[in-house]
Amino acid sequence: MENVLIVSGNKSAAETLSRFIRESFQCSVRAVESGYQAKSIFSSDTALDLAVINTPLIDESGIDLAEFITENTAAGCILIIKPENAEKTSERAEKSGVMVMLRPVNRGLLYHLVKTADIALRRSLKLYQEKQRLERRIEEIKIIDKAKFMLMEYKSMTEAEAHEYLEKYAMNKRKKKYIAALELIDRIHEQYM
Repeated sequence: MENVLIVSGNKSAAETLSRFIRESFQCSVRAVESGYQAKSIFSSDTALDLAVINTPLIDESGIDLAEFITENTAAGCILIIKPENAEKTSERAEKSGVMVMLRPVNRGLLYHLVKTADIALRRSLKLYQEKQRLERRIEEIKIIDKAKFMLMEYKSMTEAEAHEYLEKYAMNKRKKKYIAALELIDRIHEQYM
């Protein structure tokens, strides 16, 4: 975990939380007072790993911000609430993937929640990267298939001939098959369309 945002209307609590997380996890910690400020930061900075929201905030209850963070970013979120708000808030927060902690803050429990969020974040980041890699590969396959189809349609080749032509073209140009397919698509567009 590298970047943490503390959102707290209580400056003293924000300083205490910031110090504890900075010392415990050797990470960069920023603090803001309102949900509006936090949303602005999350909208412009995708490198944030975790938000710790100490409710209530100066402009909202905090649960809306927590839901915004979990729905729109990959960051983890811990919501610190008063015990009397637990019943009303916990179920809604947990449905959104927000971890809930009751006040008063127990340092040991907070440490374990932050550690759990860090582990979950690293795991989801690996899954996200694998998903991105697979999506890129699928897109490359679609482009290659489109080039083969266009060769079959406009150059009257069989599928095997189109496949062999594309491979030879890529090899002769010393380019990846995907890049060669893009070039062929452009050339066919120029000639026949």
